Amino acid sequence: MKQSQKITIGVLIIVAALASLMVFGFGGNTGYQMTITEILAKGPELEGKYLLVEGAMVPGSVQWDGRKIELRFTVTDGENQMPVLYNDVAPDNFEYPDTQIILKGKYDAVSNTFLADKVETRCPSTYEAVEPQKSDK
Repeated sequence: MKQSQKITIGVLIIVAALASLMVFGFGGNTGYQMTITEILAKGPELEGKYLLVEGAMVPGSVQWDGRKIELRFTVTDGENQMPVLYNDVAPDNFEYPDTQIILKGKYDAVSNTFLADKVETRCPSTYEAVEPQKSDK
């Protein structure tokens, strides 16, 4: 086999590997983005599907069990509430007022609980722009 043929085959293998990464690797578990109301309405239909949901934390709903490393809380979309189970420590900004919670995981229709494998926070008041000060000129 000639050197140019070996190079061509090597380049084709690399291109095929990169193409498969782009199609299968980066698509990953992005899941379906849904509201809490939609999840509760569809219930068992969503069993086993990877979901992304955003809501506000219900104040006073946080329960932490350090022995089990288990965090339980409730989120709301303004219409409905849904309990969440997360087996990890709480993310930063978790218990601030007006915290928006972004959840990734699966919905368990039997227990009516969202089983989160990723919990992120977005706190709007933390990231608001600072108003410029007015000068007395």
